[in-house]
Amino acid sequence: MATSLKGRDATIEWFGATTFRLKVKGLTIFLDTWLERPSSIPTYLKIDDVQECDYIFISHAHFDHLPGADRLAKKTGAIIIANGEAINVMRTAGVTETQLQPVAGGERIPLFTKAQRDEAIARHKADEAAGKLPPPGPKFPPTPHHAEAVIDVHVWPALHCMLPPGDHAALPEVMDTGAVYTGDGGNPYACTIDITRNMTYGFGGLMKIPSHTLPSHLPEDFRTFLPYMNDRERNKYSFYDGGQLLFNFLLDKNEGGKGDAAGPTTTLLWHGHLGCYDGIMKTIEPKPDVAILAIAGRANLNGRPFDGSAAEFAVKQVQWLGEPNKVIWCLHDEAPIIPKRIDTTAATELVHRETTSRVVDLEHIKAYKVFE
Repeated sequence: MATSLKGRDATIEWFGATTFRLKVKGLTIFLDTWLERPSSIPTYLKIDDVQECDYIFISHAHFDHLPGADRLAKKTGAIIIANGEAINVMRTAGVTETQLQPVAGGERIPLFTKAQRDEAIARHKADEAAGKLPPPGPKFPPTPHHAEAVIDVHVWPALHCMLPPGDHAALPEVMDTGAVYTGDGGNPYACTIDITRNMTYGFGGLMKIPSHTLPSHLPEDFRTFLPYMNDRERNKYSFYDGGQLLFNFLLDKNEGGKGDAAGPTTTLLWHGHLGCYDGIMKTIEPKPDVAILAIAGRANLNGRPFDGSAAEFAVKQVQWLGEPNKVIWCLHDEAPIIPKRIDTTAATELVHRETTSRVVDLEHIKAYKVFE
């Protein structure tokens, strides 16, 4: 029987960048797992200190989102839900196949408590011991009946942000969400392939150079960051994002989305980058009551560089999502390389001026009621 706890009692904690811990209706869910970070920025929670985790949702496969998922899954038995690239990295890292669920966007997923999943396994073993024949067809891992689902999650395709044109070293220490970027920088094919190439041949190229022969002009933040990137045994990631995803969590199944007449609503959307397809954002139902949105970089609209500021793009996203009651920024705090931080002032002020949504700033580690 599904737990009777209410979705509106959900709590959330932020551990930097896009990594959060959501606790709801007996479930512990990690949104990204970049917990143990490079030495130049704070680590707020170590994996050894995590005792419970039922599910891990990964926004994409980059170094500041995926690392730690394999160790957390092996420790807790959590199921990882992520794009194919991230799943392949996890599979290679030795995570059991039954703990891996690849998705690409468009999927609807029922979530169950560990007790429910254990009960389904126990029933399956009892049936086998009694000689009961399984249904014909593939031998799927035992799972609870979908009617027992505690919450639902809808997966949607999204996009990684871009960066302003030019040399990465020329980026500011603090990126302003009010800064306006226009044009393609002379590259009519500007897109996230540029991000992949920069990671593969930029970071990847530097990682092949012995530390004592690194170029003298290399910024100090890159020098302190490279040991983290080079520790591929501990930090599992890919230079290719694998396809950005966003997730809409329906925390009370029988209550509709924002504005539904059925009563108080409890839908939380989490999106770990500043990029989207506007048609998808407009289509998402139910509309979220709370939206966690990344606010770093140059916005990516439908695969093309967005002409305007991050603040202007954020307002568009908020409007397409039906103006959630609450907006929470992410990916704006300490980073190991430039830009080191994101100034969210312009984005917050514009959202407050142009929409009915209200931005709430979270402190690291502190637990908050999602819907208060």
